[in-house]
Amino acid sequence: MIKSVLIVGFGAAVGSLIRYGVTNELKKVFSSTSFPVATFFINITGSFLLGLVNGQLPKNTFILAFSIAVLGGYTTFSTYMNETVQLGTKKKMMACSYYVLSALIGISMAFLGYVI
Repeated sequence: MIKSVLIVGFGAAVGSLIRYGVTNELKKVFSSTSFPVATFFINITGSFLLGLVNGQLPKNTFILAFSIAVLGGYTTFSTYMNETVQLGTKKKMMACSYYVLSALIGISMAFLGYVI
């Protein structure tokens, strides 16, 4: 148990540091735009990487735990997208509902948090 917690904690720290570095560099390059390029890039690449890990790499507990921890620190959006894809392979309507409701409620909650 302790070993797993340390692996996940280390992975999350690595992912967070990568996000911090990438965000800072992209903000320098795209400083003239109001579009959130860094967050967009982080979310899209995180989605791709989690899909790659789940779809292509061997199902090794260490690889999955570490990669999910790294990508969890990097972005949580990748998990949302991957769960939608996985759900869509069996329950298309539920996947659509999950996707739309998560986006709408997520935006609503972000707005609520912003205005409170």
